[in-house]
Amino acid sequence: MHIEVTDEIALTEFRPSDKAACVERIGDRAIYEHTLRIPHPYTPEHFDQWLDIVAEATRQHGEPIHFVIRERGELIGSVGFEDLAVGHKAEIGYWLAKAWWGRGIMTAVVASACRYAFARWQLMRITAHVFESNLASARVLEKNSFACEGLLRKYYRKDGQFLNSRLYALVW
Repeated sequence: MHIEVTDEIALTEFRPSDKAACVERIGDRAIYEHTLRIPHPYTPEHFDQWLDIVAEATRQHGEPIHFVIRERGELIGSVGFEDLAVGHKAEIGYWLAKAWWGRGIMTAVVASACRYAFARWQLMRITAHVFESNLASARVLEKNSFACEGLLRKYYRKDGQFLNSRLYALVW
């Protein structure tokens, strides 16, 4: 699997050899603070568990639905889909290593991933949940024509706190 985003950026499948780079890059506290399901500290065992989840999702759908973001072959983040209902909808999620923030990479990745998902799985709707405080992620979605459908107050619980989430959607 190889989805070209730019001349230097591509989406590929996860590999066991990605472990060291993934653990190092996803372990940044800033990644944890902007995501719901990524633990901190992130350990090699977490990566192994993630590979099992990815393998099961791939088996269920007959193809990958979670991808590594690579710059010239190097892992710099991830994008994937949850709750995939072919012919209907899915939820997109993503993270990017902090050293690559602010370069427009995630905007391009989300555009490519959504084009792929709409075409491949005949989706009508892609959603994304964004913590209210994550303005950069909200901007990525807005640049990709996602519309904010509302504020979900106290929707998530993380570290003993209730967090608001904005629900974004891109409808075909």
